[in-house]
Amino acid sequence: MIKQKSYHIETLRGIAILLVVLGHVIGSTSEGGMKVANDSFFRYIYDLFVNIRMPLFTVISGWVYALHPVKSDNISIFMRKKVRRLLFPMIFVGSLYFLLQYLIPGTNNKMVLSDIWKIYVFPYSIYWYLPALFLVFVGVAICDIKKYLNTISGWCLLMLVACILCYSELTSIIPKSIPNYFAFKNAFYLSPFFLTGVGIVRFKEKLSSPVMIKIYLAGLIIGICLQQVNYFYPQLTGFYSKYHLSIIIGIFSSAYLVNLKLNNRFFIWLAQYAYTIYLYHGFGTSGGRIVLSRLGIQNEILIFFFAGCIATFCPILVEKVCKNWKISSMLFLGTVPRK
Repeated sequence: MIKQKSYHIETLRGIAILLVVLGHVIGSTSEGGMKVANDSFFRYIYDLFVNIRMPLFTVISGWVYALHPVKSDNISIFMRKKVRRLLFPMIFVGSLYFLLQYLIPGTNNKMVLSDIWKIYVFPYSIYWYLPALFLVFVGVAICDIKKYLNTISGWCLLMLVACILCYSELTSIIPKSIPNYFAFKNAFYLSPFFLTGVGIVRFKEKLSSPVMIKIYLAGLIIGICLQQVNYFYPQLTGFYSKYHLSIIIGIFSSAYLVNLKLNNRFFIWLAQYAYTIYLYHGFGTSGGRIVLSRLGIQNEILIFFFAGCIATFCPILVEKVCKNWKISSMLFLGTVPRK
């Protein structure tokens, strides 16, 4: 059962995973997903939520971690759980996705079969998030054991470092010539959002005060306005991209939403399957699109809603099947079935 105090977090988790799914249905570029044009309304929808989807998902991960942080006497148990939860699905679900993408006609971004080893070493498709988040957990666990996150000043310092690393990754200060082994560059991108979630829990009186909530709201409104101007008139807001204001917008918007205390039964229900939906929604986004294409249906609205529904609800069936056996639950869900 979900405890009363976390209903608002579960609501946000459900919203975040739905935004992730619909974003991947559309595709990040005109070459992926539905392959919509850059001036399409769907491209506008994708860009509208680009600073909220993964940042919010990661802030929630930090929030949940802060409730049960690692300690020096349980670090080995903590690491084993994270390996099972994140790396097992990265390997086994990622491999399944790779093979199906390779074998089924009509899928995007195919790789040659001999390159399958690369998906275990470098970020691959939607599964880049798993090794990146694993590295974030490792880094935060080390900081917790060293007690660097015990004070607000320590947290602020680490947030500053995380934002600098995130900015360095987005602006290629970290040279692109350096291979992105195990998605470590993506971990730099995620780190300030994860730490935001940790800070909101640990330093609630300061970071969730009425004044701070107003600051978050102001940042969210200003950020959306800048984002809209940048979308329609990019020549007027070169600083938006140059300084990657998306980092600040992601932090402020996620912090505001976490403090908004939303409560919705549907999203709370959906949240319990959020991780499985994340793992398997790629099969649905491609599958739904291919099915309609084979039927001769090219209507973008129908494709969007059909593929979105398949990608959201079919993974729930996968979870209900896989959790019946320990081995399938561990390898393909990253969990151990409850007795």
